[in-house]
Amino acid sequence: MTPQENVLKILHLNDLHSHFENYPKIKRFFADKSAGFSDVLRFDVGDNVDRSHALSEATLGQANVSLMNALDLTAATIGNNEGLGLPKEKLDTLYATANFDVVLANLKDQGRQPNWAVEKKRVTTSFGMTIDIFGLTAPYPLAYPPMGWDILVPESVLAQQLRESDADFTILLSHLGWRFDEKAAMTFDNLNLILGAHTHHLYEYGKYINDTMLAAAGRYGEYVGEVMLRFDDDFQCIQSEIMAEDVRHLSPLPGDKEWIQHQADQGHQLLRACQVAQLSQSLTNKLPEYAATQFVAGLMGDYYHVPAVILNSGMIVEEIPQTLTLDDLHEILPHSIRMVKLTVTGAELQDILGELYEVGSYLKTQRIVGMGFRGKQFGDIVTIGLTDDNGQLSYQNNPVVEHQTYIILVPDQYLFASYFPILKSSGSAEIQFPRFMREIVADDLALHDNL
Repeated sequence: MTPQENVLKILHLNDLHSHFENYPKIKRFFADKSAGFSDVLRFDVGDNVDRSHALSEATLGQANVSLMNALDLTAATIGNNEGLGLPKEKLDTLYATANFDVVLANLKDQGRQPNWAVEKKRVTTSFGMTIDIFGLTAPYPLAYPPMGWDILVPESVLAQQLRESDADFTILLSHLGWRFDEKAAMTFDNLNLILGAHTHHLYEYGKYINDTMLAAAGRYGEYVGEVMLRFDDDFQCIQSEIMAEDVRHLSPLPGDKEWIQHQADQGHQLLRACQVAQLSQSLTNKLPEYAATQFVAGLMGDYYHVPAVILNSGMIVEEIPQTLTLDDLHEILPHSIRMVKLTVTGAELQDILGELYEVGSYLKTQRIVGMGFRGKQFGDIVTIGLTDDNGQLSYQNNPVVEHQTYIILVPDQYLFASYFPILKSSGSAEIQFPRFMREIVADDLALHDNL
């Protein structure tokens, strides 16, 4: 398909997760594929910001927005990494310098639309076709309200938006995952194109369900999406080409590697400038003591005033040095993981510990992916305030009583992931917002002046 009248080009990116190593190629792709076309829409479908990268951490996503600006985006929506990975006050200012619209309809601030986002965006092509662009993000009802946000059911929001739309063509920026997208395509007859994200799925040559087109470009900028549509004079789509381009097929240029390294160096330099503490000694994370894990677990318990903490040793990726900076903490605890207060009976606690040790022995050397984990492997289960002596479980050196109530701290990953079903279904869980584990370590050391 060549540049001509009634042709619409759409370029899209999703789930970059601060993988800046692919950004130079993506930027050139957006520029090259836009050349010669009168009507080009460019989108980012969320999870661009991931605080696993030092520069994203140091700038709390502002560096990402600067790079998004250079793509000349038409619009973007947010993913859970922006929505839950940043404190509310930081998300409120994340897009202050953006030269694109953030389209998002199912996240509200005390019932009102956030001032940094619009519910929909309408554009009109050079050949007179109107396009309504909607944006929706994955709902986490246990997480968003404690962060200060109202999260709405995306199905209901989308249904209302489509009922009210009189546009010739509709596009959904969906950070909701492939199951939602495919169901929406089967449900709504005036939803023309879904650009998908969140589940890192890839439609290399698109997908067609009923009269809806679906496109998705994987994760980490490993692919970048291109959609070419041709319309007749009644604005009916008469030809479509959908492709997710593998960036490995795009040529690198001199200077790419240096630019990529510079982004990391900038972030590390900014984080290294902030010293957290001077400890009496460095702490290794080796058998049998797992001193670093014990140290971090103890700080979690102190901070939240919970005497019993369960933590897998793989959470602590590197040893803890004597001179501790924010850069060290970012390397040691790179995860976007928070702690959970779990209130359970003694009987439930017995079952939870049994499950943790049994499943944990299998997970020990596994490379865990997702749920905020950014480590190398799961490691061993480490506890403080809990001991098991020949089957007799003790809580703070007192035997656990079956019908008594106990509070423990665990990483939220245990709650969200599928591998601890007994824990997930036991007692009541309170996720401790808003800080990540490494932020708690920094706060606790500063609070108690542990130098």
